[in-house]
Amino acid sequence: MAVELQYDFTIDGRRWVPIPFCFPWSEFATAQEWASLLASDLLAGTGAESTAELLTEQALALQAAPTPIPGGAHERFWRTEYVGGYPIVIHLYIGETSATTAEDLLQYARLGIGGFVQTWSILEGTAFDVAVNVAVSAVITDVTREGSPDMTVGAVRSIGVRDGLVFLLDFLDEDPIRLEAVQPEVEEIFRSFRFRAAPSSAAGA
Repeated sequence: MAVELQYDFTIDGRRWVPIPFCFPWSEFATAQEWASLLASDLLAGTGAESTAELLTEQALALQAAPTPIPGGAHERFWRTEYVGGYPIVIHLYIGETSATTAEDLLQYARLGIGGFVQTWSILEGTAFDVAVNVAVSAVITDVTREGSPDMTVGAVRSIGVRDGLVFLLDFLDEDPIRLEAVQPEVEEIFRSFRFRAAPSSAAGA
């Protein structure tokens, strides 16, 4: 019988909330329902309940946004501590690979943005066959940007391979301070990944 790899990981639901890709999702029939309730929950007891409409609009914009890497992410999460400010969103990508070494994984470091690898290191003590942390810098073009369309972005990424599948968890941003602040959380989540094999008819994350 064919088997497939199931994965699970630990993420702090008080700090990160999932952003659905499509609806219906969970108990929500529409994106508007999801965004409205999320805004209400996040602002409850903060004294800023009057900003719920603006936060709802931000949640809807994030839900509708394309993923940074073409082809789509499997999961994405919004950092709730910074709601109302600059949105911090991390993405998880999964795909088939022939990579078996840390050096092989570096081919994914610049995926979707190009640029160059600033630093990389092997990530020890994970459930992956091999894993790395990378920091990337790239100049990309944003046609919606006022003035010059070119902008410099950075990415912090944890990349690992397990049984022929590559997992890439990343955060992209223009601000090196935000990148530095979020990188330890990206690594912490990546270290929490666990795997098990299951019959293909029952597999699924």
